[in-house]
Amino acid sequence: MRLVRILLPIDLNGTTEACARIGFGLAERFGVELEVLLPCPPPVQRMPYATELSPVYFTELMDVGAKQAEFEKRQGKQWLEATVPRFPKVKAELLSMDDLAGPAVAMRAKVSDLTVLPSIAAKEEEFWGAARDAALFHSGRPVLIVPDEAGGHIGETVVIAWKDAVEAARAVAAATPFLTTATRVRLLSITEDGEDATASAMAEYLRKAGLPVQAKTLAQDSREVGEILLDAAGSGVLLVMGAYGRWRWQEWIFGGATSYVLRHTDIPVLMVH
Repeated sequence: MRLVRILLPIDLNGTTEACARIGFGLAERFGVELEVLLPCPPPVQRMPYATELSPVYFTELMDVGAKQAEFEKRQGKQWLEATVPRFPKVKAELLSMDDLAGPAVAMRAKVSDLTVLPSIAAKEEEFWGAARDAALFHSGRPVLIVPDEAGGHIGETVVIAWKDAVEAARAVAAATPFLTTATRVRLLSITEDGEDATASAMAEYLRKAGLPVQAKTLAQDSREVGEILLDAAGSGVLLVMGAYGRWRWQEWIFGGATSYVLRHTDIPVLMVH
């Protein structure tokens, strides 16, 4: 099945330069459309929490909210109009959704092949946190996490962070467009007691698919798993891994490796839950 759409969420100020460069670049590389999504909450969703509001105060707040929403839509449109000329071969369209960041991103990510979002280190505001949570855990689709240090062309070398888990297997499948064009593929697994049989099996599977795979087992030490992975992956690569988390009080709490990579990565990371 061919790729159809890449999703690039923005706020009223757009997105990071790295996300724009990679989002537009991938759309051109794979010949797909780029949907630039601007979640823009309607006035009623901008109301402060209160038990009672007088009709006059309510009307005033609704008016202020409507003006702010229109301002954000104009700003988002201006950002896209300023960015598009740099990528004349890309078909990019702006979609303004009257909803909060989380629900809007989750909805559009479900009907996109890939969502491009900044890392936590690049953008840690509430808007981007909600967007990341939604794309990673409520879309069922892959997310490309992009730090500010990421270059324009990615995927010449792909590093797979393997774990005997459904999320890792899904990440490998989602990375197919990058794997089939990579010149080098490395598969890393971390164990406390020697070889990982499932890692060897995955490496064999990928070799039979014609991919140039090199497999390596890393020893678990006192460091965070995410730190071990990033150190072993090196620079100038695309890291592919599962996104792990657990449900608590209706909020996603990232697993240790997922959280560490989201906060500290200086390479693009393709994640799938």
